[in-house]
Amino acid sequence: MSKTIKEILGLRWDPVAVRMMRRGEERPPETIEPNIPLRHCQSVIVARRGNCLYMPPRSHACPDGSGILGLVEMSEKFKSGELYLLFKKMPNIETAQKMIGSRLEFEPYSYEATLLAPLDQATFEPDVVIFTLYPEQAMWMCCAQTYSNGERQNFRTSGFNSACSDLIIQPMKTGEMNISFGCYGARASSEINDFELYLSVPTAMLEPIVESLQKLGQKSIPEERRKIYIHPVMDKIGSRRGESKKGEEASAIDIFIDGDLCTGCELCVAFCPASVLEIKETDEGKKAQAVKPELCSLCYTCSGQCPQRAIKIAYL
Repeated sequence: MSKTIKEILGLRWDPVAVRMMRRGEERPPETIEPNIPLRHCQSVIVARRGNCLYMPPRSHACPDGSGILGLVEMSEKFKSGELYLLFKKMPNIETAQKMIGSRLEFEPYSYEATLLAPLDQATFEPDVVIFTLYPEQAMWMCCAQTYSNGERQNFRTSGFNSACSDLIIQPMKTGEMNISFGCYGARASSEINDFELYLSVPTAMLEPIVESLQKLGQKSIPEERRKIYIHPVMDKIGSRRGESKKGEEASAIDIFIDGDLCTGCELCVAFCPASVLEIKETDEGKKAQAVKPELCSLCYTCSGQCPQRAIKIAYL
């Protein structure tokens, strides 16, 4: 699944498998404990580079994150909201406490450690898989989920406690994938770049998303990346069609269909939302013709979907 997703979306970084290690579980032998403490957000970065990590409480550098993850007791200064005021990240204690009260977190000492590894190297069953994505790649992950179940996404996120609460606890408790744009700590202490975001997927959702991506990768994804609806009239920006300036003629749309290229496959007719096109019998066989050009909205779907590229649209 990791290989499939990476190839279809063109991911730069490995998806990261994360497990909250339960009490009594044995540490996977291939994992290493870092020789210096890391923040949880930093450990995601280390894992996406190919490392398998075992992170007990002593390896967690962020007291806020380790408390939220239920590895230790939360620091009183963080629990009260006092430190958010010192950081100038909140205007007053009431707002800070409201933010703290609205985030999801685990009870103290619920787990013994965090385990992280590239998905294709993980020998443990992950609770969630974290993807480092560009917005377009995140869009296709969302499309894949909707493809599998018809549902839209309802993300709950914040610029606070993003890599711990939003990427681990939120999807574990809700069973739904969640998005994160990072937070102060995640961006100030790690190499996530300005154009990357995170998407965390509960493991149970992964297989149907992969199957959907395989379907979308046959047509929709490559078409979008080829920008098939960008047409040559985009640089001709002027008054709206039918709203010409005084003394000028109104602009019109000319739809040219190359009869030598058109095979009469009817795809353009099927795709046109306004029924501008029809298939007509000609001396050369069945060909597409623009029978109602005045209804054309210049969506360019017919041209983009024509397998022969037989349709050209001009804005006159």
